[in-house]
Amino acid sequence: MQSRPYQYALVAVLIGLAASLMGCRQAADAEVDKVKPTPQTITVSAAVAHVQALQREAEMQGALFARENAIVSSEVEGAIAEIDADFGDTVKAGQVMLRINPREYQLRVGTAQAALNQARARLANSSGRYRRAQELKNEGTISLEQFDQLAAALGVDQADVEAAEKALELARKKLSDTEIRAPFSGSVQQRMVSLGEYVAPGKQLYQLIATDPIKLRAPLPERLVPLARVGMPMRLTIDAQPGAHYTGAITRIAPALDESTRTMLVEAEVANPEHELKPGFFAHVTMNLGRDTALFVPSSAVLRYAGVARVFVIDHGVAHTREVTTGTIAGGQIEIIRGLKEGEEVATSEVDRLADGTPVDSRKQS
Repeated sequence: MQSRPYQYALVAVLIGLAASLMGCRQAADAEVDKVKPTPQTITVSAAVAHVQALQREAEMQGALFARENAIVSSEVEGAIAEIDADFGDTVKAGQVMLRINPREYQLRVGTAQAALNQARARLANSSGRYRRAQELKNEGTISLEQFDQLAAALGVDQADVEAAEKALELARKKLSDTEIRAPFSGSVQQRMVSLGEYVAPGKQLYQLIATDPIKLRAPLPERLVPLARVGMPMRLTIDAQPGAHYTGAITRIAPALDESTRTMLVEAEVANPEHELKPGFFAHVTMNLGRDTALFVPSSAVLRYAGVARVFVIDHGVAHTREVTTGTIAGGQIEIIRGLKEGEEVATSEVDRLADGTPVDSRKQS
């Protein structure tokens, strides 16, 4: 068995060895700290965000709608005797599209006319008696009671004539309603009944649409709403007619924003004499909104990655990344809608080498 003094000596040696190793490591760490690289200063070109004037244009996606879209219904009952307009036909305002058998309504007109003739004859008779009664009253040969009776009879006969005239007018209207006429010039989108079918009042007969001019509706971004005015022109193209261009003008602007999209609906009318534009088509719209001012920086200042636009704002020799929203591009300059203020300095070169906090030596662009 080893002696206790020998054990104490061994422990002392191990402790010394551990201390020596620790000292060496600390010295090595100190040497590493001495050679640890500091961030490299990058020389960049820079520009100041500035406000400039521009001719503002809005590009939107819109949709086409019929100017008028009506369901034409029957106002009388009867069997359909004639069909004069069918699916796809073009009709003029007032043109007869369909006829309901008029025989019953012709008889009603005849009956109403006979009733009116009788009422007028009674009125003529009572008018004659009333005039004679006035003469007798002046001579004092008729009592006041007899005169009042004749006057009352005259009033009743006059009322009967008025009622008979209205009944005849109504009968004539019903007869006229057997001819279904187009309420406006347009095209038949759908015919809903067949020849010989018996229809009741309110039965839907046709769907009629008008497409010249045709309506265009498009959502205008919130920031451009103050520039929009009724009468402003717009240009549009459609995928169904490549290379063709159409023009229109704003006719209506919605009174409120769509809260979900932060856009406001504008409506325009577009001439469509050849009916090339169809309701339901999507349209690519460009609208001239006139002169405006906006904040711009050189296009080279904007770095895009994964759909996000960023710039590097230089503050006291250090580049700081900033997310921005961009807009119009004009002559090598790009509009900054959000994320930057006028007068702030941004890097316009080496932006793909910069990171947040990189020291830079900036040189203003001429």
